[in-house]
Amino acid sequence: MSQRHLTIALFVSLALNLFAVGAIVGGLVVGARFSQHRQTLIRPGPPPFWDAAQTLPAAQQEAFHRALRGDALEVRRKLMAAGEARREAWSELSADPFDPTAVRRDLARAQAMEMEARSIVEGRVVDFAGELSAEERDRLAGALSRPATRRMHGGRREADEERGRPPREPAP
Repeated sequence: MSQRHLTIALFVSLALNLFAVGAIVGGLVVGARFSQHRQTLIRPGPPPFWDAAQTLPAAQQEAFHRALRGDALEVRRKLMAAGEARREAWSELSADPFDPTAVRRDLARAQAMEMEARSIVEGRVVDFAGELSAEERDRLAGALSRPATRRMHGGRREADEERGRPPREPAP
């Protein structure tokens, strides 16, 4: 092999190695960024009731959490059943012949199941509030009546805040 061929082979090898190293480093960077925001993608945060408990003294926070956990299994079962009922209702859209009345009826049944689960949780909160002082009830009411903070997909709002950027306005 001539000196010229060896030089060309060396530069081709160098280019391929740089490409491979760049691809590996790029994959690691993207993977690390994704793993940082995976929790945000899967679950946007604690339920609003959990956030509202932060306005209470520590002992009351724990009692509040215990009260909400009391019916958690029943509520979860109801919500899962409601989700299944909703999926079944949506699958009826492909039925032949199509019966819009049946779909609406089944969607209403799923909504009623969700409302039943929600009323259990809200009833627990009301019962717990009856055991609080007027000042604690006032703080809890203020926290529960505030609109829920929403996280943008992929945690972009948190990333913007970390970089000192103003929050983005939602699209119209």
